[in-house]
Amino acid sequence: MNHRAFQDQLAQFPVNTADILQQLIHQQGRLEPEQVNELKGLMELSSENLLKALLPLAASMSTCPISHFSVGAIVEGFRSEGQGPIYLGANLEMAGQPLKMAIHAEQAAISNAWHQGETRLRRLMVNEAPCGHCRQFMNELSEIDHMDILVSQLDSDQQRQYSISSLLPDAFGPGDLKQNTRLMSPSLLSLESPVPADELVNAATEAAQRSYAPYSGCHSGVALLIDNGDIISGRYAENVAFNPGMTAAEAALVNLRLSSLGKAPSKIIDAVMVEKQASISHKGMTASIISHIGAELRYFVV
Repeated sequence: MNHRAFQDQLAQFPVNTADILQQLIHQQGRLEPEQVNELKGLMELSSENLLKALLPLAASMSTCPISHFSVGAIVEGFRSEGQGPIYLGANLEMAGQPLKMAIHAEQAAISNAWHQGETRLRRLMVNEAPCGHCRQFMNELSEIDHMDILVSQLDSDQQRQYSISSLLPDAFGPGDLKQNTRLMSPSLLSLESPVPADELVNAATEAAQRSYAPYSGCHSGVALLIDNGDIISGRYAENVAFNPGMTAAEAALVNLRLSSLGKAPSKIIDAVMVEKQASISHKGMTASIISHIGAELRYFVV
């Protein structure tokens, strides 16, 4: 991620919005409903037009050493009483890894909201129509049939609105495999922390407990220890079509980027993966990613 690009984009906004937008740095790429409403008033924009105005800021978070093509996405959490919080996301590519490991902007924004406690989304906005991979990923979401998908190209005043059924007709979804649960639905699996346990092992175990793996049962979580003492975790998000899922390591790297919007990322000095024994494992893939960024993975199966 080019951290200067994020700061440069922040500087493009009106001076009277600076204090609010700076909170994105401290709130993991999130703005609370009252902050969103204040921005709408200060900038005299509707909810949709504010999201579009923030898309370049989301895209500036991109890490794209392979494609050199930055994409930003924003989701709004569902609130029955009105405006919900918004969450930013951007594509993240990993040099040295297969292209399968690329994280799309829509996935990053959804993962951001999920890790910060959202259980349902009102809308998603992106500057280009979602690819098939992202459409399948979104089809896994709780209450997806009631979520608006907005496409608004940055160089155009036109905005297109879609439902998931229009983007993904005759879809293959969780119901086809007799699954009633959905991604982002509240759930907590009971897992005991491996022995010996420490703070990082416990964080990875908690992430695994909150992961979504209804097809394989391979609930997994990853926790990263940063050299400033912070612990960043990520959880697995499975998909009925298998390939469009997000591994716990990918989610942890998205969260690591969100934790360092205002500065260059700190060094990862320790990493733990906890996963439930199943017919699959993410150990090899995760160890490769962690090794590539200069750390060693501690692995536990429960």
